[in-house]
Amino acid sequence: MLVSEFVNEKSKQLVFYLEAYWADNIAFKELDGFIWDVLEEWTNIKNAERQVYSHRERIFWHVLYQVQFVGGHSLRHEDSVRSELQLYTLYLKEDTPCTLDVVGMRP
Repeated sequence: MLVSEFVNEKSKQLVFYLEAYWADNIAFKELDGFIWDVLEEWTNIKNAERQVYSHRERIFWHVLYQVQFVGGHSLRHEDSVRSELQLYTLYLKEDTPCTLDVVGMRP
């Protein structure tokens, strides 16, 4: 699997989980479990270091790490955190214009 295929597939799932969490349809534990599953699946990607980063991939990794970093309470209740991540999820979902200063990195 190519990095771009992985990122495209997991981006859709990440958006799904985040929106479900914000809608109070799942617990943070389920979102957190998804993230750990993504990181585990990432280890199966071969030759990732030879594949070029895309803007989409940088945003994907940034969102993934931010969710882990800020935790469930901040993710749901801090307006600045939520609005930033909602902007990025909108980009991941609909490929809308988005800031270019996101520096998400591969694990």
